Amino acid sequence: MYRAIVLSAVLYGVESWVVYKVTAHKLSAFMMQHLRQILNIKWWQFISNEKILTITSLPSMYDILISRCLRWTGHVNRLDNTRLPKLILYSQLTDGTRGIGRPKLRYKDTIKRNLKDCDIPPLDLGRAFPGAEMVGDN
Repeated sequence: MYRAIVLSAVLYGVESWVVYKVTAHKLSAFMMQHLRQILNIKWWQFISNEKILTITSLPSMYDILISRCLRWTGHVNRLDNTRLPKLILYSQLTDGTRGIGRPKLRYKDTIKRNLKDCDIPPLDLGRAFPGAEMVGDN
């Protein structure tokens, strides 16, 4: 019930989010808080999050976020080269100005981070679309 209703509602559309580590940490805390409530585990019982995930046989929030992002990216990557989602994923802005400070993460940056975390070479993602600049993109 928790996975079907609560996680589906909370993570609706997460495939297209640019998930920062702070957001992932907050989502993980939300998930663990509710799992502890469901299992009636109090804070003073000192049961680790890993043990709770083992008891419930749920993956961690980080694993859920990465798998959903990579599943969507794989789907878009398999689309025909003329489809709009694939064109947008591999497109680049040609003009414009950048604000002061560190630039905000792009969706491509999170894809690359997730691929690196899963030990998947990012070259596989760029080969599917001729002329894609994702691999050399820093």
